[in-house]
Amino acid sequence: MSSISLSLAIASNHPIKLAEFYAFATNGQLELGENKYHCKVILRDGLMIHLYKPSRNEPIPNKGRAMSLCLQQEASIQPLITIKEWVGLLASGGAELAKEPTLETFGAEAWMTDPEGNDFLICVPII
Repeated sequence: MSSISLSLAIASNHPIKLAEFYAFATNGQLELGENKYHCKVILRDGLMIHLYKPSRNEPIPNKGRAMSLCLQQEASIQPLITIKEWVGLLASGGAELAKEPTLETFGAEAWMTDPEGNDFLICVPII
């Protein structure tokens, strides 16, 4: 069996615009894909996020939180303060806060919505 790699895929009405947001949010590298309806964001660890426009025969899938992207920063002594600052940065790139940040036993988390309405989670572990 050949080697298998893992990547993520997000259906999008505007894949390039959404890829620009995720490249901004993750400090990833934006690359155009196979055609004008596909692009990808390559992260430092080699993980890729593919963004594509489904064919006219396939609708954009329902959005939800059962499975989502999770962006994580390095651990912090004050994760709630760190995550609130991060929320502001992501909002400047087009995201919206979906649920106020909370402090949990592992650190802080907040649900955000990307420019196309997809929910994603951000978290900052506690030191």
